[in-house]
This record gives sequence, C-alpha cells and structure tokens, in this order.
Amino acid sequence: MTVRFQKLSEEHDAAITAALASPVVATPDPVPADIIIKPHAPHEPLPVGAVTRIEQSVPSGSTQNISNTLVADSELGGDTSPGPSEVLPENLSLIKGLDPISIMQLNDRGIIAFIQIAKLTDSEVTKIEKELDLPGCFNRYSWRYQAQQLHVEKNN
Repeated sequence: MTVRFQKLSEEHDAAITAALASPVVATPDPVPADIIIKPHAPHEPLPVGAVTRIEQSVPSGSTQNISNTLVADSELGGDTSPGPSEVLPENLSLIKGLDPISIMQLNDRGIIAFIQIAKLTDSEVTKIEKELDLPGCFNRYSWRYQAQQLHVEKNN
C-alpha cells in the first residue's frame, strides 16, 4: 500500500512541477465599456421607480442652511439644474473608483449624469450605498465631489 501511495505522490509532484514550469493562462477577450455600460437615452422610458430629479429637502423647523451642502448653487453656476427631460447621459466612468457594475446600477435608477450624483443628499447616498452594497464608497472615493468637478469642467 505504501509503495503505491509513494508512486502516486511522486506522479502528483511531477505533474505539479510540470504545470508550474509552463503555466497556461487563458485570458478572456476584452469587452468594450459601451457594451457593459449603456446609459439610458432621453427618449427611452426610465425603469419603474427610477430617480429622475433629486431635490434638496429641508424638514420643517430645521435650521440647516442649504448653502452649506456639498454642492453649493454658486459653484454650479446658479440654479441651472437641468429638468428631468434635459438630463443627457454622461460617461460616469470618468468618476474614479466607480466600477462598471455600479454605473449600470446607477443608470437603472435613472442616475445618468454628473449633476445627479453631485446633488445627492446624505440620506440618498446612504440609501443607494445600502441598496447597491457599496458601504462608504461615496465618501471614500469622493464621488459627489468628483461628479461636481466634472460637471463644472464640462460646462466651462
């Protein structure tokens, strides 16, 4: 029995040594990002429950100053937020740290433009992070700030 075991062990070791000597790694064919991430066109219907416009709401009796929010109106050139029908799809992959699957999930929620990400409130960010299983990513990678900068850069 032990002779047979030693023979199998030697064959196994030889097979591993041969495999390590010339590894064969097959890589998958690349897939273009525009196939993975397909933003919704303005004329296409949005999915049920998609967010089309995000507005800052202040609870009654609150003393919170809206101008202290992440995206101040003056930085975005006044209150020139596009209406829901005026938002055009933008390349959200320019936001560093935002992966293609997360972009696709944001698109499914109707978030297709930098301004939409920049204007998200903390409660909306928390809800999105929980639903998409992205704990802390908006703050860790500064997605709202990056989106704000990309929006400002695009409009200048």
